[in-house]
Amino acid sequence: MTEAHNQNYLQRLVHVLGGALEPYGSSVKPIQLESWAVLIHECMSGKGRDFHNVQHVFDVAGDSDDPLFVLAAVFHDTIYYRSDGGLSPAQAELIGPVIVEQEQGVTLRGFDAHEDPCLAIVASVFGFSAGQVLPAVGGLNEFLSAVLAARCLGEALPLAALAELSACIEATIPFRGLGTDGSSAAEQLHHRLKRADQDFALGLTEQGLARAVHRAVALANNDVGNFADEDVAWFLDNTWKLLPESNAALRFRAIYRVSEFQLALSNMERFFTSLDPNVVFCSFQGCPTDTQLAALTAGARRNLSFGRAYLRAKLAALALLGALAEKTGGDVPLSLFTGDLHAQGHAPMRLEDQLGVAHEFVTGCQPKVYELLVVGRYSETNFDLRHSPLSAFLYARLGDSGIDKALAQAVHPMTFEQAQPFLDALPKAIVSDIARASARIATSRADALHALV
Repeated sequence: MTEAHNQNYLQRLVHVLGGALEPYGSSVKPIQLESWAVLIHECMSGKGRDFHNVQHVFDVAGDSDDPLFVLAAVFHDTIYYRSDGGLSPAQAELIGPVIVEQEQGVTLRGFDAHEDPCLAIVASVFGFSAGQVLPAVGGLNEFLSAVLAARCLGEALPLAALAELSACIEATIPFRGLGTDGSSAAEQLHHRLKRADQDFALGLTEQGLARAVHRAVALANNDVGNFADEDVAWFLDNTWKLLPESNAALRFRAIYRVSEFQLALSNMERFFTSLDPNVVFCSFQGCPTDTQLAALTAGARRNLSFGRAYLRAKLAALALLGALAEKTGGDVPLSLFTGDLHAQGHAPMRLEDQLGVAHEFVTGCQPKVYELLVVGRYSETNFDLRHSPLSAFLYARLGDSGIDKALAQAVHPMTFEQAQPFLDALPKAIVSDIARASARIATSRADALHALV
């Protein structure tokens, strides 16, 4: 894929769309390409889109010169139904009639395959049928993104190409294990695509079907490539960008509460713990090779393990602040205890500046985890510091085993009943140091914090 990198996102999208459609002889006018570019840009520029934004399109597309690979990269994350608060007016105009919101979930309306072959092909490739409740996790967003692509490109691409494009987007449904028959998600996709080829007389040969699934697998692995990044700081960088997409409270940096951040990180830590590294990346008929797949899986295993240790250190710090908050008056915005993230015209007073105790490692503290807590991730966010000084303070003194012991007494979010058992699981000197430091920031609770000490 060739891009004019000095252009703005809209013009880059116009350029990419036009280049990808050109091999199909489509005479799409520039003004139509512009209209699609504006739609895609709007889809991926919502308030919570810190990771799945327009840049993600170009990250996934990479330098591919495969037109369908590029088009799938452009459209694959256009719809994030729940995170974006449903369909926007522009989205609803194109795909609103396809679904209905019912008590049991978003349901695929009935349709006539002869009158709407594009929708019928997309549904066939995904294995969905009229009247089905679309799975909120594992299909809803990808299916609606594929339908949006079909609505935009239906007259510019042949039906066979639309089927292959839909297969690419379907493959980006992440983290799927083997089916009940022992088949992989890629093998199941191959079966459905073959069925669609027969039902709609698409003319895809056996070789063409295999090539389509190879393309889809390659796109899917690009989409989750961050899991195998050799630099764990980049892996965590992108993890942090995902948090506002699934936690609306974090989009409001000044007022989110200790409990809300606790809950967000707890959910992420639980995900890291439960995710099987073997289902992060996929393969089909030797692509990628067994050696390549093993290397990707090993990278995912390493990053998930490291990320879990990092998150647990962050959770311990939040649980401590949550316990102090509960014991002195109840849950409050995190900034009351830690200080403002940013302040115009002056450097805000921060909790970590009040600790003033040199870090000393205990046995069982991973230096790389500690280093990242101190130095920080690469990118700034609107809701959290890049570095985690309070977490580093705790981690250096407790190590992994001490963090595990403390968190065994924690609940997320913290409650008044559990606050004392959690505080009792920590060394008293640590609790005292942090309570005194918090009293200098949360002056409205200084008396209560000193009494607690």
